[in-house]
Amino acid sequence: MRPLALLSSLTLSLFGSSLAQPAAPTSRLALWLRPPATAQALDATLSAAKRAGFTDVLLEGFYHGRAIWTSAVAPSKLGYDALAVANTAAQREGLNLNVWFETLYWRPANSFGIPVTPLWKDSEATLSREGKTSLQLSNLGFVDPADPQVNTVLSALTAELGRLYPQVGLHLDYLRYPREADFGYHPAALEGFRAQTGLDPRTFPSSDNSGEFTEARASWAKYRQGLITGLATRLIASYRAAGGQGMVSAAVYGGTDALQNWREWPGLDAAMPMLYYPLPLLYTLIPLRFSPGPNIWPGIQVGAGKPALQEQVELLHRLGYPNVSVFGWAPGASAPSTDAPTSVAPPSPPLR
Repeated sequence: MRPLALLSSLTLSLFGSSLAQPAAPTSRLALWLRPPATAQALDATLSAAKRAGFTDVLLEGFYHGRAIWTSAVAPSKLGYDALAVANTAAQREGLNLNVWFETLYWRPANSFGIPVTPLWKDSEATLSREGKTSLQLSNLGFVDPADPQVNTVLSALTAELGRLYPQVGLHLDYLRYPREADFGYHPAALEGFRAQTGLDPRTFPSSDNSGEFTEARASWAKYRQGLITGLATRLIASYRAAGGQGMVSAAVYGGTDALQNWREWPGLDAAMPMLYYPLPLLYTLIPLRFSPGPNIWPGIQVGAGKPALQEQVELLHRLGYPNVSVFGWAPGASAPSTDAPTSVAPPSPPLR
């Protein structure tokens, strides 16, 4: 047996012997899915996902600054209405359907060969302390949550989803600042912070002589955290006010992000921290920064070079997470049973 496989088997055997419990209610297994190029392929993929054991689909619906449904707000991403096709297939298959928003990531690098969305304006891009955009420092072009027009467009999109497809859930991703540098220095954010504090965050030092954050620097971080929380609040509220009745979830950072305080997002039903560990053993060696429970759906990755899906899901079930979200699955790959063992830790409190 290969060393990595031996470590994984040892992990499961250790936890299997000490944590075995009576069966609990059926768990849920969600799939992050980018719609294929044709309606026929999307229908077939959803049927295959159901047969493989998935219960929920997070269908990428607003990405690269375009929508997959016939929208009056955003331009079309595909040559067909993928949300209409998916909604019909999900009802037939008994799948819970959610629209996955790449919320603040609107533009990939030119090297991707993807047309720039008409929604994109350079003036709406988030900026580093030095005035660089995230597109200049990485392959991801982010808009800034402080920009009023960004808020208007995104709120209109979530309202449109709630009005047109009230039973389809809302899944928020990339609701954060880029992490390649210290971002959030958009003119609207600078002006808002100056109005509150009288300070310009570009002028004060990032730390004092002891290496700790200065009070001013901490207040700037809190201000930007509030911008992200405020946008989450508006998007969830606009979806609900328009008639949206589905689950509201978010893909969130699996570690610590001081600017993405998702525990304070009002109306969030489920958080999906992205882990993507290369070895199942790491789930037991690295302390997870969230309590087990049904409203925390750990995000795992499968596919070439990644641990087996069954292996990862079983271990997370034993650690007390009945629901799991999966990135990288494709038709033809196996999926585990959704019968989860009893949680070995108390459930987490409801999200706000």
